[in-house]
Amino acid sequence: MKKKRDDSVSLSLKVTRIMKITLILILVGVIQVSATTYAQEHRISVSVKNGTFYDVVSQIERQSEFMFFYKSEEIDGNQRINLNAKNKLVSEILDEITKNNNLTYKVTGKHIIITKTAITSQITKEIVGVVTDERGEPIVGANVVEKGTSNGTITDLEGKFSLTVSEKSVLIVSYIGYNTQDVTVTSKTVYNIQLEEDSQALDEVVVVGYGTQKKVNLTGSVASVSSDEIKDRVQTDVLSSIQGTVPGVTIVSRPGKDVSINFRGRGNLGTSEPLYVIDGAIADATFFSNLDPNSIESISFLKDAASSAIYGSRAAYGVVLVTTKQGKDGRMEVSYSGMVGMKAPTYTQDLVNSWEYAELYNEALYNTNPSAGKNQGYSDEEINLFRNGTKPDLYPNTNWVDLLFDDWTATTKHSLNFSGGTKKLRYFAGLGYVYDTENIRNRDTRRYNLNLNVASDVTDWLTFRGSVKYIQRNKDVDGGTPSFDNILIVPSTFVARQSTGEWGSVESGHEASGTFVGGNPLRAYSTNDWSKNTIENSMYELGFDLKPLKDLVITGQGTYKSYEYKNKAYVSLKDDVPSFLNPGTVIGGTGNTTNSMEVNWKKHSFLTYTGMANYSLTKNIHSLSVLAGVSYEHYQEETLMASRQDFPADSFSDLSAGATSGALYQNGSSMQEYKMFSYFGRINYTLMDRYLFEANFRADASSRFYADNRWGYFPSFSMGWRISEEPFMKSMRHIIDNLKFRVSYGTLGNINNVGNYDYFQNYSGTGYYSFDDTSAKVIKESKPANPSLSWEKVALTDIGLDFDLWNGKLSGTADYYIKNTSDILLAYNVPLETGISNAPSQNVAKVRNRGFEFALTHRNTIGEVSYMVSANIATNNNEITDLSSSNDIINNLENGHGVAKYILREGESIGSFYGFESDGLYTQEEIDAGHYYTYGGVTPNAGDTKFVPQRELDWGEEITDSDRTIIGCEVPDFTYGINLSVNYKNFEFSIFGQGICGADVAFEVYQVHPFFHGQDNPRRYHMGRWSEENPNPHAIYPRIYTASSPHTTYNRAFNDYHVFDADYFRFKTMTIGYNIPRNIVSRLGMSSLKVYLTGENLFTIRADHKMKDFDPEATSSTVRALGSKSLALGVNVSF
Repeated sequence: MKKKRDDSVSLSLKVTRIMKITLILILVGVIQVSATTYAQEHRISVSVKNGTFYDVVSQIERQSEFMFFYKSEEIDGNQRINLNAKNKLVSEILDEITKNNNLTYKVTGKHIIITKTAITSQITKEIVGVVTDERGEPIVGANVVEKGTSNGTITDLEGKFSLTVSEKSVLIVSYIGYNTQDVTVTSKTVYNIQLEEDSQALDEVVVVGYGTQKKVNLTGSVASVSSDEIKDRVQTDVLSSIQGTVPGVTIVSRPGKDVSINFRGRGNLGTSEPLYVIDGAIADATFFSNLDPNSIESISFLKDAASSAIYGSRAAYGVVLVTTKQGKDGRMEVSYSGMVGMKAPTYTQDLVNSWEYAELYNEALYNTNPSAGKNQGYSDEEINLFRNGTKPDLYPNTNWVDLLFDDWTATTKHSLNFSGGTKKLRYFAGLGYVYDTENIRNRDTRRYNLNLNVASDVTDWLTFRGSVKYIQRNKDVDGGTPSFDNILIVPSTFVARQSTGEWGSVESGHEASGTFVGGNPLRAYSTNDWSKNTIENSMYELGFDLKPLKDLVITGQGTYKSYEYKNKAYVSLKDDVPSFLNPGTVIGGTGNTTNSMEVNWKKHSFLTYTGMANYSLTKNIHSLSVLAGVSYEHYQEETLMASRQDFPADSFSDLSAGATSGALYQNGSSMQEYKMFSYFGRINYTLMDRYLFEANFRADASSRFYADNRWGYFPSFSMGWRISEEPFMKSMRHIIDNLKFRVSYGTLGNINNVGNYDYFQNYSGTGYYSFDDTSAKVIKESKPANPSLSWEKVALTDIGLDFDLWNGKLSGTADYYIKNTSDILLAYNVPLETGISNAPSQNVAKVRNRGFEFALTHRNTIGEVSYMVSANIATNNNEITDLSSSNDIINNLENGHGVAKYILREGESIGSFYGFESDGLYTQEEIDAGHYYTYGGVTPNAGDTKFVPQRELDWGEEITDSDRTIIGCEVPDFTYGINLSVNYKNFEFSIFGQGICGADVAFEVYQVHPFFHGQDNPRRYHMGRWSEENPNPHAIYPRIYTASSPHTTYNRAFNDYHVFDADYFRFKTMTIGYNIPRNIVSRLGMSSLKVYLTGENLFTIRADHKMKDFDPEATSSTVRALGSKSLALGVNVSF
């Protein structure tokens, strides 16, 4: 019995094992059948136009549960595929993309394995043919390739080809601007192949004012930049990202200030800012610069009157049109772009060390008073103490730049976009975040972006659109904010912090002055001072498109834009600094006995309504488009300011906690507004797709002008001739793809330099007077009324040429323009006895800009390498043609100390520097011989600047201010940019550089003169000064003196020693990236994945070696601020 039981158990186990194996085999079979059935029954839709094998695979994986496996080397990734499969079986789509392609597939589970078909011997034959377009014209240079091989040829001058191919093979025939066509080889030996024009290539559109136009039909000067060109830049503002990419558009990333932009030179004596339009709504430079680049679809620059006149009085100095990304019907697509990097100053001030400072100061004292000897300031022993560092509490070597600036700081930005929709509802949502720290410590900026666009097709003839754009920028400063001036002025001989831990109170072995001690830059960082700055920009848009007729579209849009600025700053209590040399005492005046807080608030609101109708008609050889519209604008501004003092403690951050009395108990407010109403229209007419005509018109009425001058009228006219479409160009079509000549003329207006109430009589309420022993507030006239105030006007002529050659391998544009600005506002000085502090501006001045712009792009593919090289250059000649006065207008340098001078003079450029011309430095032989001129009653010494008189003078006579002349100009003669990008397999590389030529920069006086404030720091280049040991008449700097010397005043007179050559070439950006292969990223559920390393401002070539301490993009008023260079690692992912 036991044996039987064991046998039965054994049999049971065997049966169980067999059942398990059978069950597994059945399951495998079922799964296999299920997978095959899934492939044979699952239907999807795939649409690929001129795509690749990978594009088809990606769409199948997104719409099914399949995952593909294949060897990349067996797949021809360059082969073009055109497939439009609607509701097709997966197996049918697989059959289509593998047939005649030496590929086969196998379905295993939810896996599809693609392999190369075993190669068998093929029977070949020779075929011939001709490739033509839809009009029967031969296509020269068309590619004819046997599918799945590298066997191919190109058509000759008559469009003919011959090729030996395998029987039953497929020919792929392609040409730029035409749809690729597959031709199956049959028993025929002669093939006539006709290619259809690629409507997408021919219909490439460019965003223009209130609409779009075909690029080939443009008659105006319009340049475009796509989002792909700027999305991988480290720069956090859009304007800096497009710097140098568009000829004629000058963008300056001024350190310490907002980025500036101007089109085709400076058009007037004030600001020449362009108009910004975002998704059809008027915006401003701040809103534009802070957009998330990853939410931008394209940017168009309207440079001439033909393209800009439809915006009338706002477009005198160009228009920047921004189109943000919109939703598309289809599944939701998600993309993420992230970047983490570090940035450092592009330069640091190269200041002398403490012992060099002491030696230079001794020399300056000796030059000021030689009779007192050569060690008036420092003994040799003290200089050695600075050098050996044995007594740092008394004789330090303080490097303020190292103490106060971080070499590298963090910057990061992130973008997350969602888009998709149905045929009836489409959406796009973009989120952005930027965090940026400055190289000056304790300062950081955060920016948050939201962009939401929604469109709904309610019916076939009615669409509603809505969008929300929101930008918040927070800038916080923890601790005090030492001025850049203090960092540069406080000498290296001053102790930053004593060894006792107390703040520095010693300078050169002596107790320092209260000015130095109180202005210790390092101490400012460590206080309880703080400031918080918030800027909120928002824009809300609602619009509709109504199509009552096939060719008629009626559009309405309302926009509300808001700008809100809030700043709160707190100054804390500070004790006087204890004296290191006299323990138990303090240095008076170095503390702060009163704490205080100031709050500033400003809000702008801008409401616009626009309505327009666009009618288009095409009949035979004629094409006509007519646009007409109206718009209304209402701008309001309100500001508030309040301050209080004597807060109970530093921890109180609310204004109401301060005292309700005292010198700092203040408040104030202001309000202003303006309105504008406009009509506008445009007519486009095209004959035979060759002859183009466009007319624009706008009429603006502004509340800024008196009723008699309220309306301004701004027309423009342009014509274009597509020479390449002429029959006589038929023989050149193998070379010339597109050749277009265009010319335009129009007038524009400018309202930006006009105040909201300039034509009114203005009063001010400042001052008091005594009346009956009481004090009464004075209200007096501050600015007379000017009812004749009118529009500034710009007349712009443009002649241009656009061309595309050799199948698009070479393309370019060339423009010549003349821009005349008239009726420029200019305020004349009035006698003080009039009691009027501000003279009314009058429309009197004129300025002319002329220039040439040229852009050239070359694209090509050699094997697996594709590359693009582009370059652009723009010249500009600026001239003041009329000041309506014989007198020059001389102004001090912006934010300067009254030394550097600008001059406005007829026949000269805006931005010209006015001072003394020099011819090197005086030698001792010239002084001894009496061959010198005096200035300001000072007789020069050897090493002083040799001023050149502009009139006949005898030796020893006085040079006066009448001998000044123009010694430079900050407007460049030309600007240029160069771009190179290379793609090899999955690798990408790009480098972009830009520069200027023919520009100067004038430095403020303490940037040039050592010891200007008494003891401030010399720069390293001052070591090359004239001295008794270096009596070089062409030394880079004159003889040095102390501030009290009359010779300092002599050399300080603004002259060309203060003007530096600002020419530079900068490698603006360099990027190397790698696109992860699709077969890898698809397994991760991604559509694409790119990683890259990018750098900004990494290398700069300067024309003037003395500029090495300064950022070359600094202007004469921003040379003290820091520019930055950066390195970042980024990733772009799409799902």
